[in-house]
Amino acid sequence: MPGVLFISYSGIFGGAERVLLDCATALEASVVVACPPGLLARRARGAGLPVLTLPVRSLALRADIRTRLRAVTALADHAVRLRRLTRALDPDLIIAWGMRSAIAWLAGSWVRPAVVSHNDFVSGPLVGVAMRAAAARAEAVLVPSDAVAADLDPRRRLGGRLHVVPPGVDVERFATSRQPVAPPEVLVLGALAGWKRPDLALEICALARRRIPELRLRLVGTTVTEDPALPARLGRRAQALDLADAVEIAGPSADPATDLARATCLLHCAPREPFGLVVLEALAAGRPVVVPDAAGPREIVDASCARLYPPGDAGQAAAALVELISHPGVASRAGAAGREVVRRRFSRARTRAAFAETVTPVLKRLGERDRRHRARAVAPAAVTLVTVSHNSAAELATLLDSVARYLPEAHTVVIDCASADESVAVARARPAVEVVALEENIGFGRACNRGMKRVHTPVTTLVNPDVELVDASLLGLAAEALRDDRGERLLAPRVLNGDGSLQDTVHPLPGSAADLIRSVVPPVAVPGRPGEALAPWRSDRPRRVGWAVGCALVARTATLRALGPFDESVFMYGEDLELGLHARERGVETWLWPTARVVHRRGHATERAFGGEAFERLARGRHEAVKLRRGARWAAIDDAAQALTFASRGALKRALGLAAARERRQLEAVTALRRPAGR
Repeated sequence: MPGVLFISYSGIFGGAERVLLDCATALEASVVVACPPGLLARRARGAGLPVLTLPVRSLALRADIRTRLRAVTALADHAVRLRRLTRALDPDLIIAWGMRSAIAWLAGSWVRPAVVSHNDFVSGPLVGVAMRAAAARAEAVLVPSDAVAADLDPRRRLGGRLHVVPPGVDVERFATSRQPVAPPEVLVLGALAGWKRPDLALEICALARRRIPELRLRLVGTTVTEDPALPARLGRRAQALDLADAVEIAGPSADPATDLARATCLLHCAPREPFGLVVLEALAAGRPVVVPDAAGPREIVDASCARLYPPGDAGQAAAALVELISHPGVASRAGAAGREVVRRRFSRARTRAAFAETVTPVLKRLGERDRRHRARAVAPAAVTLVTVSHNSAAELATLLDSVARYLPEAHTVVIDCASADESVAVARARPAVEVVALEENIGFGRACNRGMKRVHTPVTTLVNPDVELVDASLLGLAAEALRDDRGERLLAPRVLNGDGSLQDTVHPLPGSAADLIRSVVPPVAVPGRPGEALAPWRSDRPRRVGWAVGCALVARTATLRALGPFDESVFMYGEDLELGLHARERGVETWLWPTARVVHRRGHATERAFGGEAFERLARGRHEAVKLRRGARWAAIDDAAQALTFASRGALKRALGLAAARERRQLEAVTALRRPAGR
């Protein structure tokens, strides 16, 4: 199946983000999630999904003019990043999750076909125009309720492309045998934001306490507000005489099921709630709800499980609370009825199935127009991955889990170089992984050579432990390596940083014209194909390069064995450059093949070991590799080109008022190579 990129402006784990994760794991396609760091990213990784990191942005829109301008700037940056992500990852379909991501996709000139998930009411006339324009150009539009559908498409112009897919919950996850706590507790669950009317909840409970003085109120949720003074106002109101010692503002919830298990009922106050996932959760927990008779909640509940009140009417809402709290039998029957409503209409399985039924035909239709995902590939069993670990437990676990997900029949060899952490245990806990635990750190090149002795498949992938697969595209690279009508080659996939940007992992030949030119001309300043000659990692087409960084390389096993693959005199840094130069001597070309891609979160072990980037070791490793394969004269030329590169980049940064400490340290490391030993 083709690849899908879910993109979210928000990194919190509210109702919309919970549904995102449910839907992302419902597809049979390769899925990548791009979102800011936070609970959504952690939960997505926990579900086995690759995550690319976007900047954290404020969710405020409606505050002062400065906040609005910042929101516009942030949205423009979101659009730029989406465009870059799409070029780097090359997904077949984008799922633009939420209004901001949908508008960013539209602003990005529709960089790739998209399904828009619109989870809210439009927030103003200009936003409404932009959102409706995005919906009009989407392959399909998903909304959580009829209320949102009517708000987005009042004239029904979207026709069959608009799908109401209500969120669902796992009923059994919220099942509880616990009785509500005493004294009775009313729960307000969800983001603490002005539009959700937590202030109204205080007034409702103040009125209800006239009949039930022992009643308590808990507000549980993350503060997401455009009004910075809101928490303070709520706190002052909670200290008033009619609510004194009866209100707890508890902050984010560690587990909504635990909060609901202790509550007598849920109180919801938002007059325009797009759906109301917390209402479902309360019903699944067997707790009755008191909700406004409007928008999304009205589509969820009926009189058997809920009490509805006119939006904003504190008196009627208070009367409903008094009824439920004063008659435990009524509350118990309403809770049981609510569980049946959720089980029948709003199960998590039902939501996942509805989402997949909507999106899968879009993927199939795109597949008929674009057959890239049907490119020739080998079976996973024809590939062995060789990786070298050294204190790499966390990163290695991510790599091995991604291999199990996308190349389930591939064999993996882990050569561990005397790790002091749990690297060996992590590797041995996975099936189809062969572990060789060494008693000393023999270096990357020698360890890879040891690993090659364990390979019995026609194709080998050399891969760093801090790499993560995002799909099965390495199989296409393996098939390319085995082609009979092409010569022997080293093939490098496109490599992405953790934020989805392109990583500079393929380079011109040291001392070549392109290499010398880019020492004084920043590649970013040269567009088009000339720029790709200076920075070949930017290419969207396969192209021959001088050498490739060894974080991910694919080749015939016989080719690598004939090359060594590595010269064991090189202990650390420079091994991959030496391999590329050696391969060139033997008539083996190195190619970038950007239809395959991986994520590389580089430098994990060396930065921990050396307290940062090891510039001196990098410079020495490059010098020795060039000297070994091209001689002392070319090594001196390359040293000079490297020095000129760092000097010119540093000067440019200083001229622009930017910090240039990194370039200064790189320059010092290169110039130190010319000093006699001991000085």
